[in-house]
Amino acid sequence: MIAILNEEQIRHAETEEIRCAIGAAHLAQNAWATRPAAERARAIARIRPLLAAEATELARLAAAVHERPIAEKIVSEVLPLLDACKFLARVAQRVLRTKRFGAAGRPFWLYGSSFEVQRKPLGIVLIVSAGNYPLFLPGVQMLQALAAGNAVLLKPAEGTSAVVARFAALIAGAGVPADLVQILPESPQTAHEAARLGVDKVIFTGSSENGRDFLARLARSNTPSVMELSGADTVYVRADADLALAASAIRFGSHLNGGDTCMAPQSVVVHREVAARFAEALQREKISLRAIVRVRDDSEALEIAAMDDHGLGAAIFSRDEISAREFAQHLTTGFVTINDIIVPTADPRLPFGGVRASGFGVTRGEEGLLEMTYPQAIATRRTRFLPHLQAPSAYDAGFFAAFVELVHGRGFSRRFRALRALLRIGRARMRSSQQAS
Repeated sequence: MIAILNEEQIRHAETEEIRCAIGAAHLAQNAWATRPAAERARAIARIRPLLAAEATELARLAAAVHERPIAEKIVSEVLPLLDACKFLARVAQRVLRTKRFGAAGRPFWLYGSSFEVQRKPLGIVLIVSAGNYPLFLPGVQMLQALAAGNAVLLKPAEGTSAVVARFAALIAGAGVPADLVQILPESPQTAHEAARLGVDKVIFTGSSENGRDFLARLARSNTPSVMELSGADTVYVRADADLALAASAIRFGSHLNGGDTCMAPQSVVVHREVAARFAEALQREKISLRAIVRVRDDSEALEIAAMDDHGLGAAIFSRDEISAREFAQHLTTGFVTINDIIVPTADPRLPFGGVRASGFGVTRGEEGLLEMTYPQAIATRRTRFLPHLQAPSAYDAGFFAAFVELVHGRGFSRRFRALRALLRIGRARMRSSQQAS
């Protein structure tokens, strides 16, 4: 007899599955976090040759999600993931090492103290992935979480479990404890249930609308997150642009991954002096965009940019690199490419993330690795001179005011007067102390 479960029974079974996954991940992470960062980095390094050996198969599984060309998936997903492995293996120990602070720059009133800041793993990182790049996006996030000493719960996008499970198997094959990576069911409710049961950080990739809904869930438990959300990227074609290059780049960006790329060009802002010739260049590339706006100068272009709610990326085309970089400084976006589009964002050294409706926080790069940790500051006092432990005195207000003026005041005469005041107050305190004894 075949048992047929109702929806409530299915939800209960999924909840228990998630609860077990969290428990196993906790146990594995407790041990993994004690391993030195250098050892974790070596484990990441061992993943790279295994990933290279499986490049075609992983690309095939990723391509099957939305019937994309395998060659495109090797270039757009497997290759940048390999570069991310190489990058993390090289820099993780340095980025995560303890920083120590001695006497240089220390406030005078903290005489005898030394300080250090450690980067501590968060614990369990829940990765909620998108379906457009089912290997590269969650793969980099998984590697960064593991390099930082965390465990990973991965909620795959619909239809992507096969490729992420294959990658997780490679991670285990490199000597990373298997329970550190837990693949959850694809159901959207799974992510909400995992957040309810308790994770330490969430890396969410998806639409702005879904991101806001999920943030409401996370707010109830004060769970920190990185939100990598929708883009509505604009291409700025300046008067001195190489119009053929700009049109070719827009064609590439519009067709990459079947157009399903968060940084795909959505609109073009073009200088009116070259607008007609640029329209001809677009026609030659057989491109038809929904929004092309003509502007008289950079000021008008920036006014249009300021009205955009999103802030993931932008592209600028100009022969004057210095002027283009100055223009980029005024754009409120997480990433700007000059005379190219999308592809440079795959450099593993660079952080990736948006602002405004495109989210907050970053993945990738050194900054993305640090997102997987929290700083713990430790102060050690090596002197018995601890005046703040003494009982309050009637002289305190005058003493501290003079001290502030001596250390931070402007001008020699004012600081000299402050020094004299300190000496006078010190003598008065000493006489008072002697009389009391």
